[in-house]
Amino acid sequence: MKPGSSLTLRISLVAALVIAAFFVATATLLERAFRDNAEDAVMTRLEAQLLLLMGVAEVAGPDRVQMPEPLPDARLSLPSGGLYARILDGAGEPLWRSISTLGVAPESWREGQGFRRSMTVQWEGQAGSFPLTFQVIEDRTAYDAQMERYRRTLWGALALLTVLLIAGQALALGIWGLRPLRRVGADLEALRQGANRRLEGPYPREIQELTSGINALLEFEHARFERQQHALADLAHSLKTPLSSLRLGLEGSNGTDADSGDLLLQVGRMQDLIQHELNRAGRLGPSPFQAPLVLAPVIERTCAALRRIAEHRGVVLETSLQAECALRVEPGTLFELLGNVLDNAVRHARTRVRVSLVCGGGALELAIDDDGPGIPAAERDHVLQRGVRGDTRQGGQGLGLHIVDTLVRDHGGTLHIEQAPDLGGARIRIVFPGD
Repeated sequence: MKPGSSLTLRISLVAALVIAAFFVATATLLERAFRDNAEDAVMTRLEAQLLLLMGVAEVAGPDRVQMPEPLPDARLSLPSGGLYARILDGAGEPLWRSISTLGVAPESWREGQGFRRSMTVQWEGQAGSFPLTFQVIEDRTAYDAQMERYRRTLWGALALLTVLLIAGQALALGIWGLRPLRRVGADLEALRQGANRRLEGPYPREIQELTSGINALLEFEHARFERQQHALADLAHSLKTPLSSLRLGLEGSNGTDADSGDLLLQVGRMQDLIQHELNRAGRLGPSPFQAPLVLAPVIERTCAALRRIAEHRGVVLETSLQAECALRVEPGTLFELLGNVLDNAVRHARTRVRVSLVCGGGALELAIDDDGPGIPAAERDHVLQRGVRGDTRQGGQGLGLHIVDTLVRDHGGTLHIEQAPDLGGARIRIVFPGD
């Protein structure tokens, strides 16, 4: 059974196998019991035939036996009637045979040929006692036909009953038995969509333990997230204050000392790195219980905020957004991602920057194109590395791309640096898997 197979299918299959095995065993036992009873009935009937033959036999001596007409069973008087009888003397020679034995081969009297009953008695005559053997044989035709009819009826009825029982238990299991699990699944989906904060509902005792554990985990994670946010805020203040003081002190020296200029640059980088790492630690990727965010309005607001800066640089900022595209991402994270990429694009574009958003086919694609100098193919992997500032290179680009790449990977996406097909500059293409 595959790991991803249905629980209903698993339970139904196990139940079906158990029911089928039970009915096969039941049918086998019933058939064997019927066969034994039928054979006992045949042997009892043959013994009665022997006793009747002994009762009507007229024995005049050890070699003279006569039987009256009609015989006790009409089949004895019909050729190949299915019931055969004979009387043997002490030497095993036949003294009398029923009419039904006409045309019957001697082999028919051997063991295993039909049902056979034999009885040897000491017959008392005028000249003394002598042995006589009475034999009766009944062929298996009628018995086999009876057994075949019984077998077909038994197995057919039990097969139909098995199918009905399996279908009934599968229906009951699917409609009623697993309903609580489906309700838990629906509640989890509502929780994942952000409609609920915890699992609520009357669940069976076995599932209640599971839902209680999930609720406890959710509460613990929520409390831990709040504590983490508070700790990060405290850490940010405790680190930024001394760094700001150090920076102010260095700026107060008017940067006349080369070492002071170097230190000022390093302090600025430290502040940027601290802010980036604090933001990254606070994100931890998308929550599985976060409702999808419609991206187009957020992108439009971000572009509107940057459009004045773009116009000041003589750059037109265009958007082409598919309205229904949504992603599990916090608005602040999306603002940070777009801010870094658009800032680079606006600073390096000549006249145009285009933001496009499309989704479908199980993927969501966000692309930012500009008509600037672009990023050489040899440097595209390099500008994504931590600490690399692509704008320090001639015609370069890539400030903040490491931050963007980290954000994208945290949310399960991939970032690609390409050449813009229409504008000719750089294209930052970000692809996220769809829900």
